[in-house]
Amino acid sequence: MSRFLMANQTLQKVLRLDPDNRVAKSLEKRIEYTLSALSYHGEPMSVAVDTSNAVAHKRRRNQLVLIVDQDERVLLALTERLSNLGFDVICAAGFQEAIEELGSFKPAAVVSEVNFENGSAGFDLYLWIRTNSATAAIPFLFLATKIDRDTLIAGKRLGVDDFIMKPLDEDVVAASIIQSLTHEKKFNGTH
Repeated sequence: MSRFLMANQTLQKVLRLDPDNRVAKSLEKRIEYTLSALSYHGEPMSVAVDTSNAVAHKRRRNQLVLIVDQDERVLLALTERLSNLGFDVICAAGFQEAIEELGSFKPAAVVSEVNFENGSAGFDLYLWIRTNSATAAIPFLFLATKIDRDTLIAGKRLGVDDFIMKPLDEDVVAASIIQSLTHEKKFNGTH
């Protein structure tokens, strides 16, 4: 969420300089809508929302997905695809940012890179989530550019729901998330 708040602050500066900037106004509405959707999953926020689009509102799954990847292109592509499928999405560029987001929101699923260039690895995030009682049952999927046999075996033994290879096919990621959420509902007896 911090990314959206920072983007909104930047847009406010642009709009103060150029109040008639249509692109900035359009982005501002998208950010406000996203913040409003995210507020459903966390603490209430006072954000104006345009609810005139009943079709989009009806398609909402009200399920939040946390995507953790250092590649902004991956974050943007997955956010766009999952949003089109009705998911709410928050993004983090690494372990620390993901932990901050998990302090504010409880996602329905987490999709994370296995290895980060800087800082903690994806397994650190996975273990943090599994050892925290509030997040222990959240489905967890790994993204990987390459994965060796030992890492795959370790992940499966620890209970990682799925490994998805890069380059990504956003539809495969979406199908894996939906399958994990469906499995989790059946396992917990909720419908």
